[in-house]
Amino acid sequence: MKQYTGNEEFTLRGENSGIRLADFWRWAYSDLLNNTSRGVMAEFLVEKSFEGITPPPNTQMRIDWMPYDVTSPSGRRIEVKSAAYLQSWTRDYYSKIIFDIAPKRACPETGYSPECIRHSDLYVFCVYTALSQDQSILDLDLWDFYVLPTEVLNQKCPQQKTIGLQSLMALGPVKADFSTLGNTIETIDLQKR
Repeated sequence: MKQYTGNEEFTLRGENSGIRLADFWRWAYSDLLNNTSRGVMAEFLVEKSFEGITPPPNTQMRIDWMPYDVTSPSGRRIEVKSAAYLQSWTRDYYSKIIFDIAPKRACPETGYSPECIRHSDLYVFCVYTALSQDQSILDLDLWDFYVLPTEVLNQKCPQQKTIGLQSLMALGPVKADFSTLGNTIETIDLQKR
């Protein structure tokens, strides 16, 4: 599949219409606090955290419906989850930080797998920590990242479907900021606990 730049033009009767792909992206995806957009952005941030790590990071496009979200340069399979105190639909209260950790069926090209399992080597839980709508979701200092081997979830929460931040902290994830995230993912002991 082709990776677009955003400069591509929609055409009408074989001519440029004056509408660029970036116009669509701005219209459809500017609400980055929206759960769906924020989740995809969290996956993007995890992918970008590998820049500067040898070997070079995977530069493929995001593929929807994979059994995990990102692959590290060393081949670690990563499930990325995101949460935020702020939501685009309300300014009246802060949301509780809760992540989906339910085992899932893989959806390869041939259909769903018969068993529900966690398909990754580790999870990265991404928390956008801003408490004011005036703060920018693009400020990487406002993101906390918690890295946890999947095996810990499998041992401590085998069939659990969600986990709150306090319960996650009790499992001992490694906290990282954006600048240390890629290295943390690549060096965390997957067999710990």
